Amino acid sequence: MDDFLSACAAYAGGEPPETLRQLTGAFLKRARTDASVVEATAAALPTLPTHGAAWAAVILGAVVEDRGDAERSAPAVVDLLLSWLPQLPDPPAGEAHHPRPTPSQAQLLAALKVLAPSVVAHLARSPDLREKLSHDLALLDRLEGLEAYTAGAAWIREMLLRSSGSLILLHVPSGRGFRLQYRNVATCFHLFSLLQTEIGEQLAGGRTPSPLVARAARGRSREKVQDEAWWHYGDPRSKVADLRFSIWGEALVREIPVIDGERVVILWPAILESRSWDASFFGPQLDALMPDATLESELPAEASAAWFETLGIRRARRKWWPW
Repeated sequence: MDDFLSACAAYAGGEPPETLRQLTGAFLKRARTDASVVEATAAALPTLPTHGAAWAAVILGAVVEDRGDAERSAPAVVDLLLSWLPQLPDPPAGEAHHPRPTPSQAQLLAALKVLAPSVVAHLARSPDLREKLSHDLALLDRLEGLEAYTAGAAWIREMLLRSSGSLILLHVPSGRGFRLQYRNVATCFHLFSLLQTEIGEQLAGGRTPSPLVARAARGRSREKVQDEAWWHYGDPRSKVADLRFSIWGEALVREIPVIDGERVVILWPAILESRSWDASFFGPQLDALMPDATLESELPAEASAAWFETLGIRRARRKWWPW
């Protein structure tokens, strides 16, 4: 391990020398059976120069992906990231111009591209730490400002914005309700695409789902696709379809209103001629946190009726006569 850390300390970026490659292979082999080397390497991260620290961190990420045990190294990898952020370019808020990085900042940005996959690998397996960081607005803003300089910042920010859970869908024209499970979704536009591919033609206003959109929304392709809203996605706090009370596609899924402990979305007939978005709202592809959604079940008629009653929404009455 000492030899590995010495090689990391001597690494100046670019193509790693053969000695570092060999020592990395030996380190990975030992790390499979000896957790102490992982802990020692994590503790050494602050003492290593920029590129050496990034290399050691990404190797710790490989260990985590192999073993799935992130708690020994996740805090140190995240602390390394946080220690770099104040040293990186800081574009003025609202300014289109981005300051040119200094030589030392350019070096850090190059290393951040290496460090970012390690941060993603660790946070994907550290839900409590990820949840804590996801509410750090200053961190999210800082990462957003750095996206113009490096894709690594976009990967980390996207991971922190993604959330998982369940929500209630209430379709006003039919009076039906459903429970949807969603996983690793950031924006509501992304959620709309996922739930539309799940619902398809089961509800009035639905359509045959596009296989291209279904794959792209689940991170299975990087095709440039367009999608559009089949319904008006309404805020459950409005008793009528009103554009002012929309579930905005640019908003985060975790911002959908919660009623009686449940996130709730109302499906009204469309009130805009066209409401469309592209695959950029699906975010960068993160293999460690693949997005998905599943229409888990339809609510019993009594449960759906109770939701409409709670929200004060007049639902359509189903005809009981056969003609």
